[in-house]
Amino acid sequence: MSKMPAAKKFLIYVLPPLLWMAFIFPVWNRALGSSRIYETFADIFRWLAPHASQHALDTAYIFARKTLHFLEYGFLAFLFYRAFRRGRGPNWSMRTGLLAAAASIAYGFLDEFLQSFVPNRFGSAFDWAVDTAGILTVIALLARAGIRRDREPFDPAGRALFLKRPFDVVLSGFGVLVSAPLWLIIALAIWLEDRGPLFYAQERVGRNGRIFKALKFRSMVRDAESKSGPVQAVAGDPRVTRVGRVLRATAMDELPQLINIFKGDMSFVGPRALRPNEQEVNGGGASLPLAEIPGYAARHSVRPGLTGLTQVFLPGETPRRKKFRCDLLYIRKRSFCFDLKLIGLSFWITFRGKWESREPKV
Repeated sequence: MSKMPAAKKFLIYVLPPLLWMAFIFPVWNRALGSSRIYETFADIFRWLAPHASQHALDTAYIFARKTLHFLEYGFLAFLFYRAFRRGRGPNWSMRTGLLAAAASIAYGFLDEFLQSFVPNRFGSAFDWAVDTAGILTVIALLARAGIRRDREPFDPAGRALFLKRPFDVVLSGFGVLVSAPLWLIIALAIWLEDRGPLFYAQERVGRNGRIFKALKFRSMVRDAESKSGPVQAVAGDPRVTRVGRVLRATAMDELPQLINIFKGDMSFVGPRALRPNEQEVNGGGASLPLAEIPGYAARHSVRPGLTGLTQVFLPGETPRRKKFRCDLLYIRKRSFCFDLKLIGLSFWITFRGKWESREPKV
């Protein structure tokens, strides 16, 4: 194996924690302390609990802020551990873990100390304790996952995947709040086109074969599958509405699935959630049940994803046999960093409106 250049090693391992400390903490924490963020949080809280007292509002806001701090410093500890390890040695090293914890805790102490010199702000031992708790929690999880992976080198469970579910919960909840105005615009556009239903709930097959209801903005005409049954849409499908073409090209029709991710039905990254009894039309014009295609059952060992290796790199009309092979490749190679890369590529595809393209999307 060729040695990684020092510049590349710096970009991959050292730069992320430096950027996190230099930009995320100052900008994010300053935003959280602004009156506008508090007012927005208060509006949402009073909408959810209109009869709650001011004390309950303040308590909920403090709890939300401390939870974010817990996660922020936990992620910083992960970045420090990754930087100190630099891909070398065993997955878990006590010395590296202690170094990462010490560096994170020291930064947390410095942050609280410097706040004492900012007007109208002050450092807090309680805040530092919350930050430290987040750091130690992540270090403990890294130790548990790293030891397991060292014992079972081919088991993907140690590839920082313990962060996958917390990441899904935090990002999907944040996504729902931030995208709320967009939901209203999309819903209005759908209603103005044909006065039909705004949402479409489909049965999908989840982890271990469990059936759940996946929410989508309606992108097809009403009763689009009354005659054909559950069949995948193709390029130029006449069932797709004008608004639906835009939604499908940008994947905005799947925005309500953030709720499914928050609930645990789905993940941000994974194999595409299939419909029960879905059929594929092969080259000879005959229908083939997806359950008969090799790899169908194995792909249900993980939560289905809003995006994934197959969705990003293969055109929508690729035969399912090839898609399932790609899904199984993801399951074998998956890691938290790989998930983050696929999410970044997905945002790029959405920005370019290339989800329905028959050409390469990235």
